[in-house]
Amino acid sequence: MLKSVRYVLKENFSNLYRIFCIAKYELLADMRDSKFGLFWNFASPAIQVLTYWLIFGIAWHKKPIDNVSYLPWLVVGYSAWWFIQPCIQNGCNAVFSKTNVITKMKFPVSVLPATICAKEFFNHLCMLLIAIVTLFICGYYPTVHWLGLIYYSFCAFVFVEAVSLILSVLTMLWRDIKKLVTSLMRMLMYFSPVIWDCHFDSNVPFHNILNGLMKLNPVHYIINGYRDCVFYGKTLLDHPVQGLYFWAVVIVLFVLGCMLMYKFKRKFIDLI
Repeated sequence: MLKSVRYVLKENFSNLYRIFCIAKYELLADMRDSKFGLFWNFASPAIQVLTYWLIFGIAWHKKPIDNVSYLPWLVVGYSAWWFIQPCIQNGCNAVFSKTNVITKMKFPVSVLPATICAKEFFNHLCMLLIAIVTLFICGYYPTVHWLGLIYYSFCAFVFVEAVSLILSVLTMLWRDIKKLVTSLMRMLMYFSPVIWDCHFDSNVPFHNILNGLMKLNPVHYIINGYRDCVFYGKTLLDHPVQGLYFWAVVIVLFVLGCMLMYKFKRKFIDLI
């Protein structure tokens, strides 16, 4: 177990520049494929947030949540989800999409999930910029507690990296994993406090059960952490139990991902 963790960590840290270059190349390649390029990195999340706000905030007359208007509450939580969702979905194909590379040269395969996360982190920064502008418009201004976003962004990065390690290997074993994950991500969004929070909606059937299940989701810790920093001036020390639970889950997932990556590192060519 420790051998596999050392292998993955060593390969990733010794190839940081390569990870950066691959992520940069793929990001620029996506921009070159469209006429407006960088514009869509801002327009796509803005359109998504606007859609949810019109449906839930305007059409369904969503009330302020814990004394925070729905639009700023939504945009801050969605900024975290905009990073988590594509990392997990695209992480499934992290290895499979690079089969033409790993079959022709000796390549550190375990760095491929990190390249996906690094690429999507740029889109996350674009979404954060949209969130900050929205907060300014709604009357929220930076405080020292906003620095906590750095910690929760790191939490999100480590979490999606661990999940991507697992899914990238499983997709090589079973191609249906990609379709399964895509379907489950739609459900996961509603079991995460992205567009609603069961804790503040007591009218929902089985309120207490759903709230308990939602807290077991590691994404809950990240998204609520973003909102705690921005709206409520809370730090990671305000939720020590949830923090310990989150890191315990992440460590287990990361170790499992390392073990799978180490076990199948020489078999990926045979699995193509």
